Amino acid sequence: MTGNISLSNAVMDNIYGRRSVRNFTDKEISDEIIKELIKAGTYAPTATNQQPWRFVVVTNKKLIEAYDERAKKMFIAMYKDTKIPVLAAYLRNMPKPEYKLFYGAPVLILVFAIPGVVNENDCALAAENMMLAAHSFGIGSCWIGLSLGLGVDKEFLKEVGVPEGHKLVAPLIFGYPAKGELKAPARNSDVILKWMK
Repeated sequence: MTGNISLSNAVMDNIYGRRSVRNFTDKEISDEIIKELIKAGTYAPTATNQQPWRFVVVTNKKLIEAYDERAKKMFIAMYKDTKIPVLAAYLRNMPKPEYKLFYGAPVLILVFAIPGVVNENDCALAAENMMLAAHSFGIGSCWIGLSLGLGVDKEFLKEVGVPEGHKLVAPLIFGYPAKGELKAPARNSDVILKWMK
């Protein structure tokens, strides 16, 4: 206890319990829950109340697989000459058929920022709200930054109905975890650069 405030509550437990999930069951997520995840996203902080987020939802398994392949091709095209070791390691895996960016997840939600936005980081805040909401429903999630190349694939954007000028900020996958209770990795506590009182 700190004064009269408990440091343990459902919100904090949900934050500390969430982790990235990359292994899912075949169980579908209902449309009702998907809509609730998006609603949670829209309650994120937003500069000047601009609410810049727009969402593309994909639940068709064949389409998710096709977009997975497309995202891998975009990554290869964008980073084929990279000298960054971590990206080079990913590059070696991309051509492998068994390597899946979306990990067979049943739901893919792409969070876009509208043109002329004051702060596109609002969309990242929306994404975190969605992942925390998902965890509260027993649903796993993961932010797939390696698939951001889809945001510059004009054919893809046209296919999924995204107007010109929108920017892909957060490609997210959702599904029920295939494994039981997963614990988040320990966090480094030495992160405060300076505390000035």
